[in-house]
Amino acid sequence: MSEKTNRDGLKTVPSSPNSSTASKAKPARRTRRPEEVRGRIMAAALHAFATAGFDGASTRAIASDAQVSISLLVYHFKTKEDLWRAVLENIASMATMKQLLANATSEMSAAKRLMIAIRGLVELFAEVPELHRLMTLEAHQPSERLTWIIENVNRKPFDAMCALITEAQAEGAVHKLSPERLRFAIVSMAAVPFSVSAEYQFLTKRNPFSKIEIEATIDMIYKMIFIQEP
Repeated sequence: MSEKTNRDGLKTVPSSPNSSTASKAKPARRTRRPEEVRGRIMAAALHAFATAGFDGASTRAIASDAQVSISLLVYHFKTKEDLWRAVLENIASMATMKQLLANATSEMSAAKRLMIAIRGLVELFAEVPELHRLMTLEAHQPSERLTWIIENVNRKPFDAMCALITEAQAEGAVHKLSPERLRFAIVSMAAVPFSVSAEYQFLTKRNPFSKIEIEATIDMIYKMIFIQEP
């Protein structure tokens, strides 16, 4: 009995000549890609949490934005808190000092490594402007979620950045100000043009996400932080 190919490219076996009813080919099942689905859900969730906050974000709206059913969302993330934590953990993986210093070498001075970290921060906030918007919503008052963020997302990169600033100060390359204050200043300058991009573009008539503006933001931070560029 020979195989035939239907219009969908599926191989079928023809029915027996003695059969009274021709057998019908079953439609191909749609292949689900779990990682792709999770990625769509987390992207939609990041936008929702950064726009409406944890309490204002709706899992049904997130599912709709991700183009998945609510049951599929719940399959991947049992609760809204699980989804929120997954989003923050994904952000944390992008914002580690190891990631920011991916292009640095151990032979470089601390000042040079700090420059690379600053560039990495600006490029991260340009790519994910929701990050600073979300943190602004969560960080304005004490909460259990903020405590979780500090201990699981912010603490290590904060300490590492402050240590790098201190090292660069010892080299005489960075202004002698509180490393903690300088770290907050760096993050603010790196993030705000992108987190308030509509206001920035309206007032300056410049697109903060353009390559020229990203480079201008990096250059401005260098001039504010370093006594002289290394």
